[in-house]
Amino acid sequence: MTKIRSIHPPQLDTCDRPTLLDYFENAWKLEDLLLQSLVGEDTFNLNPDPLRNPLIFYLGHSAVFYINKLIRVELLEHRLNPDYEVLFEIGVDPEVPEELDRAISHLEWPQVAQTWAYRERAYSVISDIIQNTPISLPILPDSPLWALIMGIEHQRIHIETSSMLFRQLPIERVKRPPTWEYAPLNGYTSENEMVEVSGGVAQLGKAYDDPTYGWDIDYGSRTVEVSAFLASKYLITNGEFLNFVKDGGYENPEYWDAESWLWKTQNKIQHPKFWIPANDRYQYRAMFDEIDLPLDWPVEVNHYEAMAYSRSQGQGTRLMSEAEYNVATYGNGLVKDIDDYNLNFKFGSPSPVGMLETEKSESGLYDLRGNVWEWLSDNLNPLSGYQPHCLYEDNSAIFFDTKHHMMLGGCWITNGTEALKYYRNWFRPHFYQHAGFRIARDIKH
Repeated sequence: MTKIRSIHPPQLDTCDRPTLLDYFENAWKLEDLLLQSLVGEDTFNLNPDPLRNPLIFYLGHSAVFYINKLIRVELLEHRLNPDYEVLFEIGVDPEVPEELDRAISHLEWPQVAQTWAYRERAYSVISDIIQNTPISLPILPDSPLWALIMGIEHQRIHIETSSMLFRQLPIERVKRPPTWEYAPLNGYTSENEMVEVSGGVAQLGKAYDDPTYGWDIDYGSRTVEVSAFLASKYLITNGEFLNFVKDGGYENPEYWDAESWLWKTQNKIQHPKFWIPANDRYQYRAMFDEIDLPLDWPVEVNHYEAMAYSRSQGQGTRLMSEAEYNVATYGNGLVKDIDDYNLNFKFGSPSPVGMLETEKSESGLYDLRGNVWEWLSDNLNPLSGYQPHCLYEDNSAIFFDTKHHMMLGGCWITNGTEALKYYRNWFRPHFYQHAGFRIARDIKH
């Protein structure tokens, strides 16, 4: 059976109708693949993460996003279901779970079958628009078809969002698709030495004339002088983090600041989210299975846990900055092909650190792109020239604060333009994503 993969984003200055249709259909099929892996209609009524909406929201959300944007640019005249196009539009980033409860307390979710029917109707309508709308190249941010591309990229982001929720469901609520392949296990962990990364100039930001789609937060520019620094050759592995756990890292307040200690204590956190205690060892929750903890895969933690581990490694140990990450990844100007990395469903899981020699950067660091997202030290911030797009004004601007931390590089399920060089991602420090980290230090002179 053919392995599922994401296709590459189109060049918006040269793409034709079949290319746009293929890119749309590929995104829809990828999301269908995940949604159809849920066992039983009642699973859609569950909410595996109190920081998120119930799963039925994600069944309808991508379709509604398309419809609402296409109406805004007048590529679609009539609504399909006005109630759904309010209900499934609401997305939240709550400070506390109670805020989410208040946000949806007046809403009544429809039946699962009705939501599937709406989704199927939306697919047909969007396909017709692609096949019948005149295409004027290049497709620019002020072009009506930009709304279509925005919908496709938004759907690809939500494929990843949904995958995080499915990993939190009871194992009997999911069924692994026949095409799903986990990465192999090496059975050993490589020595994670500190590597000196040469300094350089980081050129941040996506050019406005770049021929691929971009979100508002990607565009703009910033030049940063970066001094040489030390960074771990590999992402921190489950094996390395297991030592932190065994050494009492979750019980040592010296490794946590007041905010993260309160989070850890209130939620009784004793290990990474996808580790499952099993007598004197741990199992690991992959997407659809529980397996032995893969010691050579990168650990997946939130920002609080990444910082706690860093503090345990001695004074001055920290995460990389956005500028350091860019120098380490692209310092020589080389941008490798997406297929060189564990991106775009290359595997259905993280992979052993350093397994793919093509993932080694010129700086000597591995897995700077793909495998798992990499937490950084920066809070989300705009580049010079930042402007929110009129179709999605609250995409990023409302998150410019000290509560949202950046992550870069993508992960194994990241696809679309989110897997390209310029995508800038962010989450609250207590949120989980397919995200890990490496440690860094200044060079002492």
